[in-house]
Amino acid sequence: MTDRHLAAFAADHEHKLGSTVSPRYLAGPGDPRHITHALRAAGWMNTSDPLHPTITMTSSDHVHRLDLNLARRYYSWKISTEFGPGYWSATFSSAAPVEVVAGLTDALIRPAPNEAGPTVVEILTARGWSHTTDDTGSQTLASPDGIVQAELRVSTFLGVRGWEFEAARHHGEHGPEGLLWRAYFDEDTPAHLLASVTDAASTPASVLRSRYEINESAHLAVGTEFAIGTEVLAAHKARLAQARGCRPRPAPPAIRAAAPAPPGRTSARPSR
Repeated sequence: MTDRHLAAFAADHEHKLGSTVSPRYLAGPGDPRHITHALRAAGWMNTSDPLHPTITMTSSDHVHRLDLNLARRYYSWKISTEFGPGYWSATFSSAAPVEVVAGLTDALIRPAPNEAGPTVVEILTARGWSHTTDDTGSQTLASPDGIVQAELRVSTFLGVRGWEFEAARHHGEHGPEGLLWRAYFDEDTPAHLLASVTDAASTPASVLRSRYEINESAHLAVGTEFAIGTEVLAAHKARLAQARGCRPRPAPPAIRAAAPAPPGRTSARPSR
């Protein structure tokens, strides 16, 4: 992260008019730098091919990675571990609000909790989402306005298949109609990451969006319009400062024992 990156971010937002909007799952995608700048501030490395449009970032311990390719509409964001034991992955479509994606990436840069926290079901039902379970054990939760469905899929043959969140203008018998965004978390995604992204998707807290990014929806509450540039930049700087506080500290240099001095050499002298 350099001053040039921050100046470019400021220039893109300084003259915009916008509003606070809620719920955030209807806010639209937002600025991807909300995520990439925070990861860089937390010590992640940009490992992208500079001549390729995909952004790839890798954690400082080389365990986690982020791939962003906005040309892939349904799985533009992919956050995963490197292949090996304990592999898991999560994907988000290009229109997923960055604050929802950041629910997962922010949890990655914080230390993992020592104790189990609330589950997806507990978080959503506490916020008024309906909850149903079918004969296979699959669970579906729906937001109070019916826009978002979170489903834990269970296959008779394959077992648990992971959680999927879908935001759509209508959820019909044959699936979502007017799909807004989708996120999928495989069955091995750590529980604390699932809890964090669930909280981010369902929180009533509003977010800022510029005038032409705001979706039209009867379910979207839009605040009074104002010049949002100063507030957006201040919030971004505070976010980066917080991410820098999560940067892992380098291990202290190993203390090496002093090498023993070489044995003294004596010159042979002729006897008298």
